[in-house]
Amino acid sequence: MRKSTRIQLLVVVLVLVIALSACTSGGKTMYDYPIGWEGGWAPVQWLVTQLAQFLYWISMNLGEYYWVGLVVLTLIVRTVGWPIYAKSNQTTSNMQMAQPELNRLQEKFKGRTDEVSQRKMQAEQMEIYKKYGINPLGCLLPFAQMPIFIAMYQVVRRVPLSIGVAAGTADYSALKLNFLWIKDLGKGDPYYILPILVVALMFFYQKYSMKKPEYLNNKKYEKSATQSQTEQTMKIMMYMMPLMLGWIAIGNAGIALYWVIGNAYQFLQTYVNRKQTAKKFLELKE
Repeated sequence: MRKSTRIQLLVVVLVLVIALSACTSGGKTMYDYPIGWEGGWAPVQWLVTQLAQFLYWISMNLGEYYWVGLVVLTLIVRTVGWPIYAKSNQTTSNMQMAQPELNRLQEKFKGRTDEVSQRKMQAEQMEIYKKYGINPLGCLLPFAQMPIFIAMYQVVRRVPLSIGVAAGTADYSALKLNFLWIKDLGKGDPYYILPILVVALMFFYQKYSMKKPEYLNNKKYEKSATQSQTEQTMKIMMYMMPLMLGWIAIGNAGIALYWVIGNAYQFLQTYVNRKQTAKKFLELKE
């Protein structure tokens, strides 16, 4: 699937995140209510409650510190989602490996719009997809992770609001919300250290993930106008997304810590997956 389509899907994902995670009631957002509040989309709220209680259990067994449970739960969620992430990343890499042949195919059928030529081009394109193990629907895999990431975001935002409130089987008032220099992870970082780390990690991660590996660089084929425009859009996002997340992280140190741990782990995932893909590419060339 082309990058332009992936960008459109990303926009859809962002809209879904906003719609599902920030439902309003009486002028308030979901983030203004403690864990266990009866409202919102039931499946997501059930997942929020389960994750929050699991976070509580981890924290209570590891010193009663909220930040410890948050870090451990983040690593668990990211690890469980690794196969989906790896498959999605592999689809992107496979498409990059196939791009030179796809470019040749487009050049071969350039200007041939008759039905017979179009069918033949589609058949040859599917052969290329088969050769490189590309599933046209592979870029939809990230959608499978969306419910749990939406729920995790709500958990981090709402657990501090649950202190002193009866919420399910967990007594969140027993949690210690302090973390090193921060007295309350439900509030902002007084020195802005975590928000700065969020912006830096997100920026360098996106820069790293968008950079095509050396073994995939192909200078023989010039970029089309659409490809160039897509790259410009991705570059704009590379600057806008970190700033947007950093702005949100300023008001909630727990969210900032969650994103720092999550982005660092995702950096590791991408690095490992690229090493595996490079090995596969070299084997394919032999």
